[in-house]
Amino acid sequence: MGVVSDFVDGIESAVKDFLNDAVTQTLKTTFELLQGGLDTSKADGIGGMFQQFLSVHPATFTGGGSTGATAIWTTIEKVCNDAVVPVAGMVFAIVVINDLMQMVMSNNNFKDIDDSIFVRWILKVVCGVLLISNTYYIASGFFAFGTKATATAMTTLLGTNAFSGNISVASDYGIGMLIVLLLLSLIILVGVFVMLAVIVVVLASRMIEIFMYLGISPLPMATMMGGQWSEVGKNWFRGLVALAFQGLFIILALGIFSTMFTNALAKLSSGGSAIMQMAILLGYTLALIFTILRSGAISKSIFNAH
Repeated sequence: MGVVSDFVDGIESAVKDFLNDAVTQTLKTTFELLQGGLDTSKADGIGGMFQQFLSVHPATFTGGGSTGATAIWTTIEKVCNDAVVPVAGMVFAIVVINDLMQMVMSNNNFKDIDDSIFVRWILKVVCGVLLISNTYYIASGFFAFGTKATATAMTTLLGTNAFSGNISVASDYGIGMLIVLLLLSLIILVGVFVMLAVIVVVLASRMIEIFMYLGISPLPMATMMGGQWSEVGKNWFRGLVALAFQGLFIILALGIFSTMFTNALAKLSSGGSAIMQMAILLGYTLALIFTILRSGAISKSIFNAH
């Protein structure tokens, strides 16, 4: 019986060691995935996408990061100037003519007309024409503010040491507990992979939306000169600013997540409740996924865009 008992104990110990190593290696893989993917000092991975999608002005954005690639900004610029500006000109003509009629009719139905309204109207038309013909470049310039803030936050919050620390799991758990921990660690690994995929989707969709805003920019700008239509242009401008600073909110969310995730792993390695810490890690991952998906809505709500 002693031999059989020793054999069973040996098998149990080997299974425990295997499960413990599996849990530890899975968590290390998750940690390395985050560490490598979010390292902004590298040109590849998600960190490289941050550099390309968040800290680069739309005028130099290519989407591929390769030297000599055609900038998307040039293509949208041609579409904007050739297709949208003429339509915006017609809309602007309707707006300013209607505005002139309102200004004239508001003065006693043509009986008491102030000549200065024509001077103001001509100045408004001249300024409007200049703005509409250069709106694409003016709107692109606004992104310099958001890009600068995002690049600074990226350097401060992310980088080579965004995720750091040692990972270990206590070896005094039973086989059942270790199996549960292994399943949870695998779920966390899948969750982190999904999180990185969500980040890619949000970054790409944000950049597409930016160029859509830029491409159509002369039209809402044409409405800003009219009192009744100006809300269209104002909302477009607020949406433009919200897009410019959405990148900053993404970096802030990632910076907060990296600190909380690293602290939870440190607590797990120091002997904290494994199940609770695993649940916390999974909760942090899911919370970041939802936050990244809502980053656009958060930015728009702050800048009152809808």
